[in-house]
Amino acid sequence: MKAIKHGTAAAATAAATCGLVVAITAELVFSGLNKSEDITPTANVESFEGVDSKETKNVLSLERMNNVLVGAGMMDDFAKIGETESELETTGEETTEPETETEAETEVQTEEETTENYAYADFFLVNVTEYLNVRAEGSEDAEILGKIYAGGGGQVLEKGEEWSKIQSGNAVGYIKNEYAWFSHDAEANIPNVCPLRATSTVDNLRLREGPGTDYKINDVINQGDQLTVMAEQGDWWAVSYDGVTGYTAKEYVNIWYDIGQGITIEEEEREKEAERARIAEEAAAEQRRLQKEEEKRQQELANAQKAQTVYSSGYNLSVDDNYLLSCLVMAEAGGECYEGKLAVANIVLNRLNSGKYGSTISDVIYASGQFSVVRNGALNRAINNGPNSGSVQAAQEALAGVNNVPNYTSFCTLAVAKYSRYAAYSIIGNQVFYRY
Repeated sequence: MKAIKHGTAAAATAAATCGLVVAITAELVFSGLNKSEDITPTANVESFEGVDSKETKNVLSLERMNNVLVGAGMMDDFAKIGETESELETTGEETTEPETETEAETEVQTEEETTENYAYADFFLVNVTEYLNVRAEGSEDAEILGKIYAGGGGQVLEKGEEWSKIQSGNAVGYIKNEYAWFSHDAEANIPNVCPLRATSTVDNLRLREGPGTDYKINDVINQGDQLTVMAEQGDWWAVSYDGVTGYTAKEYVNIWYDIGQGITIEEEEREKEAERARIAEEAAAEQRRLQKEEEKRQQELANAQKAQTVYSSGYNLSVDDNYLLSCLVMAEAGGECYEGKLAVANIVLNRLNSGKYGSTISDVIYASGQFSVVRNGALNRAINNGPNSGSVQAAQEALAGVNNVPNYTSFCTLAVAKYSRYAAYSIIGNQVFYRY
């Protein structure tokens, strides 16, 4: 602290006053020491109740000194001297001590204002992997009023040492402090447990395949639509929107963390009931769909014509054609009943007779876009491995002139049949043989 200069008169007055004070003080203190062997500090004494006699005498001795000073008018002199010093400090050289006190007061005031204005001062975030119970009282035996799932938070109403009263959504009650973050810790952990969302600020926001305007547009987003942010890449966000992933420019979206809200037990029960009703309705709808399909199938079976087997002259084909036909039957209907194998062989022969698919068995079988087993390699496997006996027998009987699907030139499995498109059809095993 810098020295303070006083005038001559003020210095003389102060010196005389201090001399008198020292004399009076010495006398009183000396008399006090004669009455008590030990001097007990009194700075921390809040009242005279419960203080022993020695301490009381010492305190009273100090009070007597104060009364003497006041009676002699010395306290007024001290006050005047203080005023003089204060004026000198104000008008003369500045001291470092008042400045230090002012700065400290400013720092305290700023800290208080910062704490009051801190947005997360009364905020909490649950620190759990599933959910945290909200109870009626600060006890693990208390009634459960609600739940806050991972990523959820809310307002602290009363902060306690072990339990705190909170509000999250409509759930109001007590949570155990060890399962939550508070204030600054809560704010710091928001990015770790809460999903990052983005809201489009414009209409027709393009969602692209990559982080740039040269990439293809995957979707278009309306203003106010929400997206889930997955990653950051330069001036672009990698996002997910309604099952579509892509990139959107940062300048056209607002970013925010989705902090979950608590749910009361009543709200949870209503949600469970709604979910049970939804599942029941879906099951009923599926049952109606299956019933309708079965009714349709039965009607289709009733409308199916029973194929009449006809007999005609046989075909004089080479050994290679016989083998190729047997292999096709194996590839297309190796697992079907014998009638189904025979029908497939006759489809090939019916196409041969029509003249629209080629003039040889090979032409018919390898005609473009006709038999799927040619494209998927099943025919080649049958050729390499050889047909089973049932397929060989069916091909030989068809070549002998036995035709159980006359006039039909196409077939498919029941699963893909389009009955309404067929002029006539017959069902054999798991296949439908038809014509347009």
